[in-house]
Amino acid sequence: MAHLHLSRVEVGLTVFGELLDLVDCWRIETGRAEPLRQWFIDDVIPPGI
Repeated sequence: MAHLHLSRVEVGLTVFGELLDLVDCWRIETGRAEPLRQWFIDDVIPPGI
C-alpha cells in the first residue's frame, strides 16, 4: 500500500470499505478510472441558502 502512504499496521486497522474508497480515489486521481458522476457545489447545496 505504498501508493496510499499507509504502513501495514495502518492498513490492518483501516475498515475494509474505507480502504476500498481510498483505492478508488487514488485510481481517479491518477487517471486510471473515471468518476461515476462529477459533483458541483450547486448539486449539493440547494439554491437560496
